[in-house]
Amino acid sequence: MSDQEPKIIQSATGMDGVIASGNTPLWIVQPETIGSPLTDQAKTFPLAALTTATDTVKADCHMNMDGFSATRSLTNRDRKRMCEKFTQSVKTGESIDLTLTAIYDQQAGAEELINAVYTALPEGQSVYVVQAFGWDSQKPVTAETKVDVYRMNVQQRSKNQPVDGEDLMFTATGSGDLYLQDVKLA
Repeated sequence: MSDQEPKIIQSATGMDGVIASGNTPLWIVQPETIGSPLTDQAKTFPLAALTTATDTVKADCHMNMDGFSATRSLTNRDRKRMCEKFTQSVKTGESIDLTLTAIYDQQAGAEELINAVYTALPEGQSVYVVQAFGWDSQKPVTAETKVDVYRMNVQQRSKNQPVDGEDLMFTATGSGDLYLQDVKLA
């Protein structure tokens, strides 16, 4: 079989996946840590931004399992040329909506660990949200780690109303203007 031919991968038995809890670390990185803004052509993300930067927050331990969502929605237009019998839907762009819910404590100082995520997501600012699917959250990241990267403009940060027996939480919502998938750390 040559390298050009497609490979067919089959399994005769059911496959177990990677359990999400404990294996989806998430970081919030300030733009100043990156230096030059990333573009949609970027193939790598700075490893030092996740390992040595003092203003980067590892957010997954501050969140419940449903604490982060990213929704990408296509923007299309219909196109039909006179010679064509079928109308095509052509991608003209996309919108990215991001929501992040984490713990906070209004009585604690902004520099305290419990408020690290809250402090890292100020309204009106852009941040990078980095997630490594399938990576052990307790294991240090390396140059072999692949991550997904969103650039999020934080539009609103609001405190959730308390629920008896649960942590005090806040929710930050925003829009993304950049999505990079499966980039390596360098």
